[in-house]
Amino acid sequence: MRKLLSIFGLAFCLVVVTAVAASAKGYSHTAKGDVTTIDSTAMTFGVKGEHQGAKEQTFTVTSTTKLESAGKPITLADLRSGEGVTVWYVTKDGKKEASRVVVEPVTPTGH
Repeated sequence: MRKLLSIFGLAFCLVVVTAVAASAKGYSHTAKGDVTTIDSTAMTFGVKGEHQGAKEQTFTVTSTTKLESAGKPITLADLRSGEGVTVWYVTKDGKKEASRVVVEPVTPTGH
C-alpha cells in the first residue's frame, strides 16, 4: 500500500513540475481580427478582434516572427490596415510577441 501511495505521489509531483515548467515557458495563444495599426519603427501592429466589443491588442514582431500572405513570406511593411489576420503569440515581459502572422485571403463578395 505504501509503495502504491509513493508511486502516485511521485507521479503527481511530476505532473505538477511539468505544468509549472510549461507555464514558465509561455503557451502560444491565437488572436484573429483586422489589422488596425502598424508601427514599423516600434515593430508592432494592432489587431481588433472579430467579436463585438473586442479590444485592440498590440503585437510585437521579432526577428523570429514568421509573416505570410497567400502562403508566401512577407514583412511588417507589407501588412495593411483592415486586412484580416490570425496571430499566434506568447506573452513575454507583459508584451505579446507574435511568432506567426497569417494574412487571411480576401473572399469575393458575390450575390
